[in-house]
Amino acid sequence: MIKATLVTPFPPQPTGLADYAKRILSLTEGQVEWTVAYPEAALPLEGYHCVPISKLHKEDLNGAVVYQVGNSPHCEEVIEALLTHGGTGLFHETNMHHVLRNRADSSGDWKSYKDHVVHEYGKKSDSLMELMEKKAKNLSEYDRRLRKNPLVGKLASASSIIAVLSDTAKLEMEKIAQGKPVVRMGFLPDFLERAEKPEKNDDTLIIGIAGTFHYGRSWEEMVNAVAMLRRTVDCRLLVAGGGWPETDSPWITVTGRLSDREFREQIEQFDIAIDLRHHTCGETSGSMMDILRSGIPAVVSAEGSFRDIPANAVLRIPSESGAGGAYAAFKYLLNSAEVRSAISESAANYFADISDRKKCLAEWLDLLRRGESEH
Repeated sequence: MIKATLVTPFPPQPTGLADYAKRILSLTEGQVEWTVAYPEAALPLEGYHCVPISKLHKEDLNGAVVYQVGNSPHCEEVIEALLTHGGTGLFHETNMHHVLRNRADSSGDWKSYKDHVVHEYGKKSDSLMELMEKKAKNLSEYDRRLRKNPLVGKLASASSIIAVLSDTAKLEMEKIAQGKPVVRMGFLPDFLERAEKPEKNDDTLIIGIAGTFHYGRSWEEMVNAVAMLRRTVDCRLLVAGGGWPETDSPWITVTGRLSDREFREQIEQFDIAIDLRHHTCGETSGSMMDILRSGIPAVVSAEGSFRDIPANAVLRIPSESGAGGAYAAFKYLLNSAEVRSAISESAANYFADISDRKKCLAEWLDLLRRGESEH
């Protein structure tokens, strides 16, 4: 039995990393004796030795120590623990500027924030600090500044081993943390049985968006693409996830945040999925993985980890093509049932390969053994 510590967001925190933590525990059940360190906003899980991150001491750090690091406020305590204790970093993004800036803003600790900037940008750090201090026109512009100026280097330096979930993230982290071992891990599914595809009550085409809103997701362009399609095709937009802008359009339905099971059931209603992004933070989209698992043809922008998906498993469009490019992609798919079927099969096969339970378990056990020797 391997002993290890998982420092992570945890339910009921409303973040995909909290759900992913449960997947890690489920995958390794019977193989790993975990200590789970969780933030103040989370709750302990019965059957595991759990300790609040605020009370984490050296004696709690048994064997390998894995930190789930993501670019959201839910990860602030995890990041502080990584900087304090070190260990294996499982990076769900390769840019943590949002969470680091938010931490400084909420705590008033601007010195630590500047330390991150200096570590990353050296002589150019003063210029970046000046840029970030300028008043932005709106939240979208401010978000774009954070995305275009990555911060992750100090966290990578604190990690003895870096684990990532995509080939793109691996290449990025190898550049940032030269000499550090960077390990590409498979993506863990929710281990639920596939939800049944519901019978359609009419011929209305359902275009679907899955996951949580953030400013890197091109909401207006996706809506405009579906609006263009509606001129000639009976269709509507179904958004499975929370945080999206309010809309009074009768042909748009937004579900809000859902449980894993409810999320899967909503995705199965999609005929075609769309996910357009810009200036990604190197995230591996769990929602896109669920779409691929269900074999749903998807139109995606050629950004970030979307470029790692095989060309025959999605329909990629240039980021700058916007709503018009997405509309053209929709028409292309609708004009060829054979193409839709081929993409669907390739998508499901790709997901099955990168999320194979035996492969993923072997990768995790190897990562923990390496982390144990490094710790």
